[in-house]
Amino acid sequence: MVTIMRLIVLLMVLSATGACQSAKSGPEAALKPGSPELEQLYQEGRAAYLSEDYQAAAATFARVVESDPTHLKALINWGVSLSRGGNPKDALPKFEMALVRDPNHAWAMYNLGVALQRLGEHEAAIAQYKLAVERDSTLLTPEMQDYLRRKEPKRQNSEINMQGSPPSSTPR
Repeated sequence: MVTIMRLIVLLMVLSATGACQSAKSGPEAALKPGSPELEQLYQEGRAAYLSEDYQAAAATFARVVESDPTHLKALINWGVSLSRGGNPKDALPKFEMALVRDPNHAWAMYNLGVALQRLGEHEAAIAQYKLAVERDSTLLTPEMQDYLRRKEPKRQNSEINMQGSPPSSTPR
């Protein structure tokens, strides 16, 4: 009985001093979609990524997405951070969610391709790379072209056509 009374008194003291606040108060309460605080948190994630602290970057981008599930750049960067941090399998759902929200997002397609490539899923990676390049030709780097040449299954009478049109159907 004495212990319960001490606990009640302690809770009353903590409550009176403001030490016992809800989890939504303080800095987290300001993390509303479009708020400067949320944008600041996103920039902190970018800084962590640029300093190659991929674990911290992933955690920060996750907090941004939890606060604003529509923050597409944070969702994609969360996946990129996971992939670069050695967890490409965990990154896949982030890119897939981004593509559900924007089915034509070239960077989501490209990064999904990167994660698939890291997992050794070359055919699926090639398909994502091609879709990405169809939407944004600036994504086609010499490294990607080389990868596509090396990994794409060989087909008779067909060529790699990165411009999105089907290969020529004229006989050779």
